[in-house]
Amino acid sequence: MIARIWSGESPLWRLLLPLSWLYGLVSGAIRLSYKLGFKRAWRAPVPVVVVGNLTAGGNGKTP
Repeated sequence: MIARIWSGESPLWRLLLPLSWLYGLVSGAIRLSYKLGFKRAWRAPVPVVVVGNLTAGGNGKTP
């Protein structure tokens, strides 16, 4: 199913494409607000360790 949506063979693709444009627009606006100084990064009061990353299925990591 994911392969059909990804390749554009599914009717769901027509719904997801404009949503992806909206997501890109919003994330770009947020990134720009940080770059221009309207928003600042939050610093945690203690050290933080991040393990892993976001993936599309099946690549989980166990610390």
